[in-house]
Amino acid sequence: MGLTMRRLRAGLLGIALAAVAVVGVAAPASAHDELIGSTPASGEQLDAAPVEVVLTYSAAIATEGAAVTVVDAEGTEWAAGEHVIETNTLSFPLKADMPEAGYLIEWRVVSSDGHPISGTIPFAVGDAEPLTEAPTDATPTQPAGSDASLTLAITGIAFGVVVIGLVVILVLARRKRANGPANQD
Repeated sequence: MGLTMRRLRAGLLGIALAAVAVVGVAAPASAHDELIGSTPASGEQLDAAPVEVVLTYSAAIATEGAAVTVVDAEGTEWAAGEHVIETNTLSFPLKADMPEAGYLIEWRVVSSDGHPISGTIPFAVGDAEPLTEAPTDATPTQPAGSDASLTLAITGIAFGVVVIGLVVILVLARRKRANGPANQD
């Protein structure tokens, strides 16, 4: 009985350590990436309309799942093209002839740890006040199947495999114990 129990305990300990490793690697980081700078800056009052927006993050961002809008108080979209992501920087052009008005940049990206992060950046052109709240129909959308969803799915599958492994080991140990001492090492 001694050798079999030691093997069982060693196997359970190994599985427990594997489970901790899987959950520890897939668990959310204690500090997520963040926006560390933007052009235009938050609350900035510009004399002339910018030609592009540049957002800089504390770490690399995923190329999938990024969404950005630049709107005025009427909900008019001023982003003029596709955004470009280069490591930790997202940039995109703006339409020409932006009038004097308040604007709001709304952004959402997937950070290096697989979690979506988002925020807003108000700014103004001319004597207008920065726009602090976007019209309700101007919120950026994130495509389905983002990296964050993939991370959650992989974590769930890994956890399920560990649980099934524990159940199988326990069932086998009980069967072996039920068969009596004659079958033990």
